[in-house]
Amino acid sequence: MPPITMADLARASAAEIAMPETSASKLSSHQRLAWRRDAFRRMALSAAGLLICATSLMADDAATGNATTSGAATQASADNVEPQANGTRISSERPTPGQVAEAQTEAELDQVQEAPENDQSPVASLRSKLDAVEAEKARLSLQLDLLNRKQVDLEAQARELDQVRRQLYHSQTAAERAEIQAEALRTEIEQLKQQRELAAQKHTAQLTASELRLREHKDRLGGVDARLQQLEQQLAQREAQIARLEAGDARRAEAKDALEARIAELRSLLPAPEGGTVTVAVAEARARQDAENLERLIREGQGIRNPQLWRQIRDTENALHRSQYLLARAQGNHTLYRVRPGDSLARISAMVYGNDQSWTQIFEANRHLLDDPDRVPPGFTLVIPE
Repeated sequence: MPPITMADLARASAAEIAMPETSASKLSSHQRLAWRRDAFRRMALSAAGLLICATSLMADDAATGNATTSGAATQASADNVEPQANGTRISSERPTPGQVAEAQTEAELDQVQEAPENDQSPVASLRSKLDAVEAEKARLSLQLDLLNRKQVDLEAQARELDQVRRQLYHSQTAAERAEIQAEALRTEIEQLKQQRELAAQKHTAQLTASELRLREHKDRLGGVDARLQQLEQQLAQREAQIARLEAGDARRAEAKDALEARIAELRSLLPAPEGGTVTVAVAEARARQDAENLERLIREGQGIRNPQLWRQIRDTENALHRSQYLLARAQGNHTLYRVRPGDSLARISAMVYGNDQSWTQIFEANRHLLDDPDRVPPGFTLVIPE
């Protein structure tokens, strides 16, 4: 199976801004890049747009570098096209969507700050908006780093698997050549055996003709026997070599199976949108199990000072946080919040959305953990819809 690249993720996430098929083939790589840049500017004011822009920009950078290299190699003698570095420099100097949104927000903030001092409420709103953009940038940067690490791991595993496959192919080729040589030796031995039988019959018929000729024929027959022994030794050596190669093939097959199992294990840790096998249902089941374990440990630890038990509680809280994070990635456009003592869904809604009436959205997004909206245990990690 080929490795999952950032270009694949960008094309899957940015389907809504893809270029029409009828015009994409008529545009150069730089024209397609300019077209996508205009689309990114229109999407940069939303969290979903930032995520799509970030992933698509990485794919466009990689595609622009490849297209520039191919074009330069094809038309170098006719058109004297500039090197690949020009295309790379153009993509690297382009502002990111996060920078565009931040610049727009700062410009609005500067305009509002010039208003009279008794009208400062827009300033606070714009500052909040600017802080939200900064937080969104940091979150997207973290997600991109995580995706890059996963991609590097999968590509390294794929390269190792490809190397094992090449080694297995070369070993099989060597074994086939050895088998062909052994078959040729067997054929030659059989031919020599037939020749020896014919020579023996001929010499037996001529025994009465001459003792000297009999001795000569015996010497010739002895030479054939020596050659036969030599060929049999070579055949034994070839068969031993074949056995060693077959043993090496078995070891390589075991290494290949182990590597493929490791790749499958890594894919089981990734959500389906990122090329893994974890679905929303699987992620919810894991989170539900972690939440049940956490509630059980909290009940057992009430009124007890046991450092080992409270260490288990902290570990289970972290496990629940990882499960909820995997669920948020599988659903897309979600963030997380770890419940503190005294928190409620209304209070969390007020902190996240700016009002306490949107707590039902948080409750519905975490129905796999919560049965009662008035009971939110501290230490729980909740999925917060965007």
